[in-house]
Parts: sequence; C-alpha cells; structure tokens
Amino acid sequence: MRLQIGNYTITIEKKALEDTGLPQEVQEALQTLAKYGYTPPPSIKKQESAKRARAILQSRTREKIENAINLLKLEGKEITPYRVAKEAGVSYNTARKYLQGNSNG
Repeated sequence: MRLQIGNYTITIEKKALEDTGLPQEVQEALQTLAKYGYTPPPSIKKQESAKRARAILQSRTREKIENAINLLKLEGKEITPYRVAKEAGVSYNTARKYLQGNSNG
C-alpha cells in the first residue's frame, strides 16, 4: 500500500500489515486505511483555481449588494438586510453579513 501525504510518500508492505508487533493503534489505523483508502488533498493548482473562483463570486456578490444599497438610498427607503437581499437577489444571511462588515459606511 502506498500513501501520499503532503510531501511524503509512505509505502507499507503487506507483511507489515500482518505484523502483530505493531502497536494496536497503528494496526487499527492501517486496517482503516486498507478498508476505506486515502483521498489525497486537492492539488495546489486546484486550490489556487478555487481561490480565484471564490474571489470572483465574492466580488460579484459585493457589487450586487452595493448596487442594491445605492438604489435603496436613491428611493429613500430604509436599508435593511431583508430589503438589500431582495433587491440584490442574494440570501438574507449574505446581505446581513455584508451590512455588519460595512456598518460604518
């Protein structure tokens, strides 16, 4: 069995899996790995791509919310999370989070 964990590659021979001289915790961990396998973390390229995509979505959402706030100000309406969410087309929690983060403006 070969495991890639971070920058380390661990090779476990079948003989080692059957070795009873190992501590009980290690034996149980090896049995669990043998049964379910190991899913490596996403590659650095995938992580960076996800960060870029998340940043784009966040900026679009922020822009929608800012536009909704400006529109509500022009209409002379009170700025509440509910109204902002409804106008921007985002969830209530997203609008509330944004308004709490920008409460001084």
